[in-house]
Amino acid sequence: MLPRYSVGAVVALAAFALTTHADATAPNYVRAGTLHTMRRIAEGRSVGSPTSGHLIGGARLEDAPYLRIVPVYQPGDVRWGLGSLVITLDDAARAVHRQYPDAVMSVGHLSRQGGGDLDRHASHESGRDADIGFYIRSQTGRPLYSDHFVPFKGDGTAPSWPGAFFDDAKNWALVAALLADSHARITYIFVATPIRARLLAYAARIGAPLGVRTRAAELMAQPRGSLPHDDHFHVRIGCPVDSRGCIELPAVARSKHLANGSIGHAPLAPGVSAAPRSTAPSTTAVPSPNPPAPAPDAPEGDSDEPKGPDTRSDDRAPAAAWGAPVDDVDGPVTRQHKTPF
Repeated sequence: MLPRYSVGAVVALAAFALTTHADATAPNYVRAGTLHTMRRIAEGRSVGSPTSGHLIGGARLEDAPYLRIVPVYQPGDVRWGLGSLVITLDDAARAVHRQYPDAVMSVGHLSRQGGGDLDRHASHESGRDADIGFYIRSQTGRPLYSDHFVPFKGDGTAPSWPGAFFDDAKNWALVAALLADSHARITYIFVATPIRARLLAYAARIGAPLGVRTRAAELMAQPRGSLPHDDHFHVRIGCPVDSRGCIELPAVARSKHLANGSIGHAPLAPGVSAAPRSTAPSTTAVPSPNPPAPAPDAPEGDSDEPKGPDTRSDDRAPAAAWGAPVDDVDGPVTRQHKTPF
């Protein structure tokens, strides 16, 4: 005699069988309920390391009212990554936008659709790296946007853009949002030591939770043997749990894309012209506390940078006189700084 089952048990067994079959054949997805597109996002697979790898599947980071791709980094569609990275970036941009409604996050390169070698980068090959430009404001607190990443000093001024200031409040909100997101495990936020110190000092000044400040101090670091990352954050996530073929630590490839072993601004690629001006909105922002002194003029002798105050009405940075800088982050970082708390 066959065993007797309740109707509920039969339904449960059938559902389990269908789920098991679907899981064996369907792509791996991550929840994307917070994405403005409200669509499921393929997680994909990160194979190899950030400096020698590729991306299978993955997701594309889309523009949104709170997120833009910086114009000079738009060619080539280098905005692909693991689904967890894409959702983390989107979530972080939304979080800053909720806190500061005029905030629009500026994103540079992620990876190519299939990953692999990327010009002017030693990493970004396996869908686990992303470059995020700093939030910038005017002295009155209005958000400013540029065609390219803009370098800043530890005092919050931009030598190449008089009148532009590092927005402490929004940049710290970004770091805090990245650390709070549960979709991906942040392993590094590469950034210049003076910028790191400025952000940690600001966080202490506003009374940010000690645990968040401690974690930020652990993850923010200036890479060794590369550009100092004084014009953007380079965010790297770890290998997903149970990932196949993903290598956590990159191989050292410091000279991979550098001509004659030098590290600096790379020229524009053949056939690529300077990017057009950004069309991102310029609206009134909440001023950051403790604004720094007005930015000094650009250093004398640098013919590529403007001299004197920037009087243009659109308040955007000077057009880039170079291509995307070499982003040579492959592994070792300097940790000679002390946590300021």
